[in-house]
Amino acid sequence: MTAAVEAQDVVKRYHNATRNAVDGISFTIDPGQVVGVLGPNGAGKSTLIKLICGAMPPTDGAVTIFGGNPADSRVRRQLGAVHQVTSFDMMLKVSDNLRIAAAFRGLRWRTVRAHAEQLLEAFDLVGTVDQLVFTLSGGQLRRLQVVRALLRVPRLLLLDEPTAGMDVAGRRLVWRLLDEITAEHGTTVLWTSHNIDELERNCESVLVIHRGRLLQHASPRSLVEQFGRRYLAVRPGNAEHASRIMALADRAGLHGEQETGAVRLSGPDVEDRLPALLATLHEHGIAVASVEVRQMSLEDVFMALTNADEDHRTVGSAA
Repeated sequence: MTAAVEAQDVVKRYHNATRNAVDGISFTIDPGQVVGVLGPNGAGKSTLIKLICGAMPPTDGAVTIFGGNPADSRVRRQLGAVHQVTSFDMMLKVSDNLRIAAAFRGLRWRTVRAHAEQLLEAFDLVGTVDQLVFTLSGGQLRRLQVVRALLRVPRLLLLDEPTAGMDVAGRRLVWRLLDEITAEHGTTVLWTSHNIDELERNCESVLVIHRGRLLQHASPRSLVEQFGRRYLAVRPGNAEHASRIMALADRAGLHGEQETGAVRLSGPDVEDRLPALLATLHEHGIAVASVEVRQMSLEDVFMALTNADEDHRTVGSAA
């Protein structure tokens, strides 16, 4: 089976940059998969999306889309993309912008008009068709970008922060409609977002990228199982006792962090050490309202992976 996206040792270095924006990344995405791209600002996510959609060539390595070069116009016709920066003519109507987008894609408006109207209705934009684009809200602009990307249902859909600026209702609307599109058409989706919960909910796997390098490519669940740790959320009877709990936990060889209304305790054998710690707290007159065993989230794992990579690079450079 030909991969939907394949990257082989891809490098992108901008002129006068001190490091590679994309630094030797390799991965494969199968047709029909929904894959998230997760990384901090400056990790190389947007550059990777631009390389995949053929907006720029790699400095080294290769990217293929369904076995073809994304710079080939015949291959690019199979793509749809929602970029971070909007590129509408702000002084034209919504309908005119969609007509222009259709023409750029070689689509006849009378052929796609019914489909465009269905998309506008699905994304709650019917009432905006005669508005000048500059009058739209940020959330409406993002939804309009998704509509434009779907004028022709693509084999590969590239989403770069597609729900940025949207409220909860708008985000959920986009999620639901993308679910329907992928289920009905088998569209492959590559999705970047700073909203980790969004990727965890919608993606089968995630690419964790930091400083241009690929740290992990796995499902959210397997990442949590492999790199996540269990911890204890201890809720004191008196909120003012949180600092004392952390101090006593530190003496017991555990690490304490204050959360909203609770103290997070982690460390080796944290559950086995709990009875002794509770006894110590009792001896010091510190009441405990509840103790809950929790699993680290994908966000916790992401922070642990990127922090570990920073620490590794710091040690390596110091050496």
